[in-house]
Amino acid sequence: MKIAIVFGTRPEVIKLAPIIYALKNHFKLTTVFSGQHTSLINNALSFFDITPDYTFSCMNKKPDLGTLTARINREMSAVFKKEKPKAVIVQGDTMTTYTAAFQGFLSKMPVVHVEAGLRTNNKFSPYPEEVLRTLVSRIADFHFAPTAGARENLLSEKIRRDRILITGNTVVDALLLAERMLDEKEIFSELSKALSMDAGEGFRKKKTVLVTSHRRENISFGLKQICSAVNTLSDRYKNLLFIWPLHKNPDVRKIVFREINKRRENILITEALSYPATVYLMRKSVIIMTDSGGIQEEAPTFRRPVLVLRESTERPEIIESGTGFLTGTDDKKICRVFSKLYEDRDFYKRATRVKNPFGDGKASERILKFFLNRDVQDFISRYPASFDMEFRGFK
Repeated sequence: MKIAIVFGTRPEVIKLAPIIYALKNHFKLTTVFSGQHTSLINNALSFFDITPDYTFSCMNKKPDLGTLTARINREMSAVFKKEKPKAVIVQGDTMTTYTAAFQGFLSKMPVVHVEAGLRTNNKFSPYPEEVLRTLVSRIADFHFAPTAGARENLLSEKIRRDRILITGNTVVDALLLAERMLDEKEIFSELSKALSMDAGEGFRKKKTVLVTSHRRENISFGLKQICSAVNTLSDRYKNLLFIWPLHKNPDVRKIVFREINKRRENILITEALSYPATVYLMRKSVIIMTDSGGIQEEAPTFRRPVLVLRESTERPEIIESGTGFLTGTDDKKICRVFSKLYEDRDFYKRATRVKNPFGDGKASERILKFFLNRDVQDFISRYPASFDMEFRGFK
């Protein structure tokens, strides 16, 4: 049986890599890269030793979602007509995810959605991801929910219970896999170049704070406030080294370069780092400040507290667990929560004692078991005639 696996961004590659590893010895896979990310994705593909069967060049120099959607639709349609896969796997909430799911529907093949059921119930936060993932949920035939809360979101939208499987998030599988593959020599070499300093023994002993921000809804005033908080905190805690790998979005870069005080020696702004270097910095940092969804899921594995620089999160489990703190972009609140974490040892310890609420590293095993299920294979082989088939006792 041939299965298409589609990705367009670095997070998608990271989260789909464990599934590709799990399925490749049992099924014929066709991997499709939309080109939604370009330079950001190459290192992740190389790290996980994934060579896409198809690669599109769909992204403009200046991102334009309408043009991107049209291009991916055209290219994806051609690939599906040529390869004729029996099913398509998509992940998350990107334009690539939605477009591949839509083309899967037009091609009358079952669509399997990894990381299904995440919701903020605010269609502009995150934008456009919140709407894209709800649209995919209307198209998908099977939904791999990372948590019980995600399943409840799907059930509240009348998604059938027998089509939802709680798997955990494959990002945890990828993180544990990456930890075993890290080459510290290569990482220190990359960091030395990126940080313009010797990332050797002295760097290991430094206390670091990882900062990332790229969400569209934060660009402008929100990002300015985040920069203001980083400036204040760097003055307050001169012993801490704040490392900010910049997103490629030109609007993000313009604001950060303008707002961050370059005279501060303990703020280091770098180009985007490789996935292994990012994993290393997550593990090393005492606190992480981010508006990234993926980092919210990854940081608890390393028991690192996270300041979530967003007004809402579709990953409430990190807040409920006590290891994440929803600060929004208010600079005063960011500084207040950060200082509480850093200065109150008991508070910090409580925030770092939790297990990762997003998974145990076995999500890809559960997904393989799903595809090996005879009822599932029968469903896929007879689709679309089987689209209303009921899975009794299916778990």
